[in-house]
Amino acid sequence: MRTLLAGGTICTFDSSHRCIPDGYLGINDGRIAFVSNEIPGNFNPDRTIDCHGDLILPGFVNCHTHLAENLFKGLMEEVNFEGLFYTTLFRWESLLDPEMVYWGSMAGALDALRCGVTTISDMYHHASATAEAVSEVGIRGHIGQKILGFALKRPPHQTESGIDYNFDFSAFSAQLDAAVEFASAWAGKADGRITTCIAPHATNTLNREMFATIADRAAAEGLRIHLHLAQMASERKAILSREGMGCVAFLEDVGLLDRPVLGAHAIFLDEGEIEILRRNNVSVAHNPVPNARDAAVVAPIDRMQNAGVTVGLGTDAFEMNLLNTARFAALISRVHTGQPDYLPAYDALAMATIEGAKALGLEQEIGSLEAGKCADIVVFDLSSLNTQPLDDPLKNLFYYGDVSNIKYTIVNGGIVYDGRNFSWAKESAVKEELKRVSIKLRSKIQQLKRGA
Repeated sequence: MRTLLAGGTICTFDSSHRCIPDGYLGINDGRIAFVSNEIPGNFNPDRTIDCHGDLILPGFVNCHTHLAENLFKGLMEEVNFEGLFYTTLFRWESLLDPEMVYWGSMAGALDALRCGVTTISDMYHHASATAEAVSEVGIRGHIGQKILGFALKRPPHQTESGIDYNFDFSAFSAQLDAAVEFASAWAGKADGRITTCIAPHATNTLNREMFATIADRAAAEGLRIHLHLAQMASERKAILSREGMGCVAFLEDVGLLDRPVLGAHAIFLDEGEIEILRRNNVSVAHNPVPNARDAAVVAPIDRMQNAGVTVGLGTDAFEMNLLNTARFAALISRVHTGQPDYLPAYDALAMATIEGAKALGLEQEIGSLEAGKCADIVVFDLSSLNTQPLDDPLKNLFYYGDVSNIKYTIVNGGIVYDGRNFSWAKESAVKEELKRVSIKLRSKIQQLKRGA
């Protein structure tokens, strides 16, 4: 199948930073055939899509999310998240079953496509259920089964002297085996759209022996690693107390950074740890919106980027709007740095595209619009009042655009969302199932509260 996108402004996010007005992009069998200001004579499309007045970008890459946490919307906002995290969230997650995770992930994946996200990096429980949903809706997924250092039904709890993590090596070992089995079973599935990793939860929710075991197993299996890193003050405090060093220094000391690592959040860092990130080619998923929602410190992405650390963007839980995330990342960083020109539109959107692809080790396949790469594309209609007058399409989209401007989301050359409808799932049916399993989960939560 040959498809031609004709007449739009194409921002490639390639190494030459090309933006081509009135350009043409050809797709052949799911991959980009050419990007140019003219159509090659030997390219005869089966379908031509008129993109005059549109902006064509690489599909967005969400480097850190938990699709199924859609199920907890409305239960975790405007609270002390750090306190809720240890006292409540793990107990709630123990109530989840594969069906709940499947429908939560299905809803999250559809919302991602609605927001122009063509790749998600997800770590959660019942990862096979998430992979099933990702496979069915047509999105690209980099997925890992979450690993904890304790049994989920015996989570950490607060004591007078601090947090007791209830570490249990036997429970951890079973989770590690399941995570490796998942990674092996799903790698390359869904016509290559699914890649896998290993996903230890966070530096403080596993101990040294567990991380050393993960490092050895990941090396033996050739797996990348995705984890929460220096997300909360209590996490850093626990590692300083337990190990006498910061979170990043601890992971280097235990050998985990010998593998390709993606660290989510990376808020509580010192200068020495930023250098450790750079030295070990650790990538970071910056999650500015949930961090602000939880009143966390602004992650030092300016210092990380200046040091040469690859920084992509994530939405974490509940929402998938990466355009809004990129905009918020720039604006909050300008407040943080006092620099009104910090993270201009192109650089912020690069974090949502090519830098995100690099963070996942997928930059040879996605993240920019170049011949030979997967045709993962988002097309924005900029004819609406919110993006007019149109002097600079990229800036207008970045500062004033919204997901309502999305005309097409394309994965592997196929239209998976056309601005109104999804190609591979019926939204109304998914909403009904999401409602059903959400009621089921909330009933279980109420039973848990009554039994507490």
